Formats: sequence, structure tokens, C-alpha cells
Amino acid sequence: MVVNHQSPAGEPVDWFPFFGAQVSKPMSKLLSTALRLILPRRYYVAHWTQSYLAWLEREIDRGTKFAEFEPNGEQLWSNVRRVIEDFLLNEFQRGAYMGNKPEQAFWVKCDRSTMTQNDLDNGRLICLIGVAPLRPAEFVIFRIGQWTASKPDP
Repeated sequence: MVVNHQSPAGEPVDWFPFFGAQVSKPMSKLLSTALRLILPRRYYVAHWTQSYLAWLEREIDRGTKFAEFEPNGEQLWSNVRRVIEDFLLNEFQRGAYMGNKPEQAFWVKCDRSTMTQNDLDNGRLICLIGVAPLRPAEFVIFRIGQWTASKPDP
């Protein structure tokens, strides 16, 4: 992991925690290349996947904010499912997922089976999302939750 800093003289330097040293940009590129050869490949694959999934979760959360103003019910679940599926379809067409068809690359589940009666009573909308990113080439499932207009006032 390389952390960018500014030196007291104002020139850019990178901090390498492995070595506990600050180095100039050209030396940073050399060390980064060397570290890629030394460190196991799965370190970079895991880091990429973790970053991508964190970004994906944030984008889906932003895209489904409209649920906060809708009553929790079948119509909302259908709309949220469609919004998420459209977003994931764009990612699939961009080449972010494994599979030849969208059905092989991702799925979205947002219905009565993903929420308990307690969730419905308290205005929680819960979606399960599965994606098959290119790396590490396995399905990753995560859960997104949103408050809806059905949330009781305290």
C-alpha cells in the first residue's frame, strides 16, 4: 500500500509502510513494480474486489434514496429492484462481471422473503444483491437496507 504525501519542500513523495520511508515519485513507481512481483497476486485481487464492492454498495445506496419517501410495499420493491438491476446491467455491459448473460452475472432480490414483519412494521426495505465480479471469479452477495416513508415516528 502506498500513501501519497507532500514533502516539506512541497514536492510529492510517497510513504511506503513496508519500508517505513518516504521516496520520490520515480522511486515510488519502481518500488510499486517491485512489490507487485514480491507480494502474492491475491493481495491485489482482494484489494480491487473490496474497493469495487464498497463503491458498488455506495452507488446503489445513492440510487435508491427515493425509497425514503415511498410507502413500503410491492410497488416500491418492484421499483427498487428495477433501479438496481438497471445499474448492474450497465456494469455488466461495461464488462465488470463474469458470465455471458446478465442472469449469470448478477441477481437482485427485494420482496417479502428478504424482510421480516418487524422490518415492514419499522419501515425498513432490505434487498439482497449477488454479483459475480471478474476477480476473484466467485459470486459475492451483499445486503442493502433503506428506510422508507413507512418508518414510524419516535
